[in-house]
Amino acid sequence: MTAPLRSPAALLGAGGVLLLAGGPLHPDGSGATVEEHLASMLTAPTWGISHLLLLAGSVLAVAGFVAAWRGEAFGPRVTPLLPLVIACWTLGVLDAVPHLLASHDHAHLVGGAPTPILDVHLVLQTVAVPAVGLTGALVAAAVAWSDRTVAAVALGAVGVLGGLGYAAAGLLVPLTWDVRYAALFPLQTGLAIWLIGTAARLAARSRTPVPA
Repeated sequence: MTAPLRSPAALLGAGGVLLLAGGPLHPDGSGATVEEHLASMLTAPTWGISHLLLLAGSVLAVAGFVAAWRGEAFGPRVTPLLPLVIACWTLGVLDAVPHLLASHDHAHLVGGAPTPILDVHLVLQTVAVPAVGLTGALVAAAVAWSDRTVAAVALGAVGVLGGLGYAAAGLLVPLTWDVRYAALFPLQTGLAIWLIGTAARLAARSRTPVPA
């Protein structure tokens, strides 16, 4: 039996659970401008716990993809895609660190002073969020296409929708500077659901006896 800490199912499932828990705790912004929107969120009491959960979930998801790649858990059709997924989700982890720490720049943002931590996050987010969303949609579609079971296809649809919506938010907010597109960020939940469901499928497969 594979040790739990090295199991793709355990890692992907735990990552999905933490992402699913952290997403709803993310504060909702208010205000007409991006600056006002950010300022309203940075002091919210759930900012820290939400982003800690999202960071931990992202780390576990990356570890799960690495384990799945090494063990070819998704089969030969999907395995070649996983290095790209791992690279992009690692970028998401790197962005999650200044994202978590950006609350320290609240007073500077309100006072019009430089906001170095927040600025690093905003620059990284412009690349990291679309990268995570698009590769999340890609791997969800690839697994569904490879397995072609009802469960895989249903989960794939949820993952693709969530990934594309999350990627769109990461592109549209900085391109248009319109905070209304921030409403798409919670679609990351679709990726979390895909991770959990896919982990359950992998775990069930590993428990299925191999015919003699």
